[in-house]
Amino acid sequence: MRIFGKSAPAQAMPQGAKNGKAGIHPWLAAGEQVNADVLIDGRTVARLEHKAVLPGLKKLPAVVFDLPAGLQRFELRGSHVDAQGRATSFKKRWAVLDLAPVSHPLYDQSQPLIDRVRAFAHLSRLVEVGEPHLPAGITAQAALLESETRLNVRLPAVLREVLGGANVEIGNSYFLPPHRLQTPVDLLTGLGGHALGGGNQSLNTLLPPAVLARYQRSVAVFVEIGDGLGALAWDPDGVAPGEPPNTPADEGNSGARPAIPNEGVWYWLHQEHIAEPGLLLDDEYKPQDAESALTNVFKRLALSQAGSPESENQLLVDTAHPRNLLQLHFDEPRKPRLRLRSYDYHYSLY
Repeated sequence: MRIFGKSAPAQAMPQGAKNGKAGIHPWLAAGEQVNADVLIDGRTVARLEHKAVLPGLKKLPAVVFDLPAGLQRFELRGSHVDAQGRATSFKKRWAVLDLAPVSHPLYDQSQPLIDRVRAFAHLSRLVEVGEPHLPAGITAQAALLESETRLNVRLPAVLREVLGGANVEIGNSYFLPPHRLQTPVDLLTGLGGHALGGGNQSLNTLLPPAVLARYQRSVAVFVEIGDGLGALAWDPDGVAPGEPPNTPADEGNSGARPAIPNEGVWYWLHQEHIAEPGLLLDDEYKPQDAESALTNVFKRLALSQAGSPESENQLLVDTAHPRNLLQLHFDEPRKPRLRLRSYDYHYSLY
């Protein structure tokens, strides 16, 4: 495996590090079925039994199992039934490549998030961490208080910790400094070049009223500069029951569910799908907490670049990740393909 342009580092995992888990998410056509034993280093650890009712990938996995540190081989043995009812058997083994030596600081719950980010930046070299960018004579806490007053919100504590503790950049993308926090509407009408009203590309024209209202009351905290403008933002009002998550695939879901207590909802927005903010929800379709949402920045934009298998006989996993998203599909009846999507730009929203 190649990671960051060089061989994967050989750092030892910290003592007491927890094993990660993995979930298999079959991507099948409606009516297709897969039944298989899941083996790690020759030992059966789980049984996959799944029949697709709707096509495509689903947010919830068909089976979940532990991923022990140091695993070498992953194997599936079973049968696949296509949509026409034709059954074939298969057996496929992959050599495992583990991202945990680089990713593990992000998941170290014993450390404050800002320290985890610094450690991850040191290992990965994909993240730049420096001193907060502040106006002369203004402390980070004073700047955060001014922004809270101006935006009429109380920011989550872990967000205050990250923004007040460092300036964090991933390539051309960056966390906004404390004094420059703004609403998504401010971001889109400023850096994004949209007008609020008047014209086909104005926000009033492009956005449904509920989405415009969300962008007006939310706080944008991370700016994504790439193929268009995007942002991670926090809406203190949370979700409406049943509203669409706007995550890729996952057809037939029942929509978002409000959390109790309500701590708002985090979401990604992007100019290419400006009217469909992608909500960050947990397995129960309730809003993820602030720490999970902020960690998602590094999953989506840094670890997505961390490495890739060099052949179809290699499988990338992360034994530090709380639950790897492994997509299973079939190129041909006897050719299962397994692929890590946890750090995929789109499917990291799962």
